[in-house]
Amino acid sequence: MKEIVFVENHKNFNALRLGLRLAQHLQAEGHEVILAGRKGKLPLHAGVRVREFAPTAKNSTLATAFAKEKADRVISFVSLPACEAAATAHLPYLYVEPENFKEEKAVKNKATLLKNAKKVIVIGNDEKALDKKRYGKNAVRVKNPAVSVEHNAWDRPSSFKKANNVVASGKFAKNGGVDKLLAAWAKLAPAHTSWHLTIWGEGPSKAALKKFIAKHNLQDSTEIVGTDTELSSLLRAADVYVHPALQADDLDTVLDAMASRLPVLAADMPEIQNYITNGLNGSLSIAGKEDALCGALDSLLVDWGKRVGMAVEAEKMKNRFPFEIFASFLED
Repeated sequence: MKEIVFVENHKNFNALRLGLRLAQHLQAEGHEVILAGRKGKLPLHAGVRVREFAPTAKNSTLATAFAKEKADRVISFVSLPACEAAATAHLPYLYVEPENFKEEKAVKNKATLLKNAKKVIVIGNDEKALDKKRYGKNAVRVKNPAVSVEHNAWDRPSSFKKANNVVASGKFAKNGGVDKLLAAWAKLAPAHTSWHLTIWGEGPSKAALKKFIAKHNLQDSTEIVGTDTELSSLLRAADVYVHPALQADDLDTVLDAMASRLPVLAADMPEIQNYITNGLNGSLSIAGKEDALCGALDSLLVDWGKRVGMAVEAEKMKNRFPFEIFASFLED
């Protein structure tokens, strides 16, 4: 079977993490797979064939490309234009989106596209019955799966300059928590000269964060990288992952880091507690308290045994949220 997996990232949902993992899974199952998406948004080394389209590409352009590829079906992650293009090309399509997702721009024919989908996969943890009126009779709810990566210390990204590496991700904006993390790091870095901090993300305060790094002479121990870098490549070579957000944002990165056997440090919030038991499979600090964050991170950096113990427990997330169950809902 030849399949096109089309991913469309949105500011509140990273479709690539699931789309790429699904494409790799299907290829391992013997399918011919194309990972498709907007130009500049797809990984350079996906392990599967990649096809990019201009951000302004019309649905007719997508439909023609799908037909020329002689695909058997299209799996679309939060891209209704890809669904419309598949319909135009007379191809069956499946659609995936998080529950209660809202497009940045309203799509007038969304209800029709969902109704005509072979299957609609809704990612959510709600226990109440799925709203079939909204999603269509072919809709099913699936829990957000963990997307783990194998550690390849021998293939560290160029941003990693030292032996031990802390990776953090977040929004460079209010409540993103990255400013608190950098303030804590300014105190810790002089005492932990073998460690390097890489911060992944984007946002309006990026310039201010870079100024802070320069002002405190953290250039040798700290680097900010944009979202055009694959977060999975950073996790692959990390030793500790920090989620500094002061609100429940992008929790899929916490899930993925834990499943990737990394000790995780995060701000203590009810949503985070669904994943992390403090001291067992991760570490929680008081949200918004720089000193608490500093102390918790220092404890992880100095205690190798603690990191290993947490990592072993954290990896069990792969069993709690198995990707294979998610993928099974996309099979014929």
